[in-house]
Amino acid sequence: MSQPHILRNDEQAVMTITLNRADKLNAITPEMIEFIAESLTEFRNNTDFKVLLVKANGKFFSAGMDISGGMGDGGSSGVDFRNWYRNSLHTLFDEFEHIEKPIVFAIHAPCLGGALEMALSADFRLCSESASFTLPETNLGVIPGSGGTSRLTRIVGTAWAKWMIMAAQKVPAQKAARIGLVHEVYPDKDFDKQVATFVQHLASLPRETVGLAKLTIETVRDLDRASGRNVERMANTWLTMSDEHKSIMEQFSQKKK
Repeated sequence: MSQPHILRNDEQAVMTITLNRADKLNAITPEMIEFIAESLTEFRNNTDFKVLLVKANGKFFSAGMDISGGMGDGGSSGVDFRNWYRNSLHTLFDEFEHIEKPIVFAIHAPCLGGALEMALSADFRLCSESASFTLPETNLGVIPGSGGTSRLTRIVGTAWAKWMIMAAQKVPAQKAARIGLVHEVYPDKDFDKQVATFVQHLASLPRETVGLAKLTIETVRDLDRASGRNVERMANTWLTMSDEHKSIMEQFSQKKK
């Protein structure tokens, strides 16, 4: 299941989607978005898949959404435009957050605009030393409106969100790690190997625990401390009584013997 501008490979419990429109700096088209959405549905529903990896070929990870044809057919009113927004990119990026499996973006080069907004909805962002991050929408008279403004502010805080959105400043890889935009920066020459190691590690972790950890983290983020601890206790009560946990503990006990 691949197209010329976007590829997919399924191997060892990992679904890998690769942006492959290098001649256009991997600018993302509606057809590519549709492909990602269909793949995401299969990733969610197929228990054989444990990790989704998104990466790219070429000298750019992505220049963002392809706006050569305009900003989309949003109708003539504000209501129509918001409905179009919600039913296209918003729904897709929300799904990245809702799926109880880890999603990793491996960003090897400049990542701009809508591509960065999509990456912000993933669980893990890994980048190479050659990567950089820019939200240039302000230069076009708009803001990152596909969840990018709200997600970026939650991830890096108000000050750096203003730096990247209000001032439209580019953030290089090492600074991106310092402000919490990415989790890790790997040397260019080892990037693919390091990403593969991390992804395989994720795939080896207990499925139910990883899924419930993601759900719990997303839930407690918006709760007060006491409510957050109650959610933790409820989650761990279920996990402790699960067959998965009992099997792991039994294996651990046998190894000690």
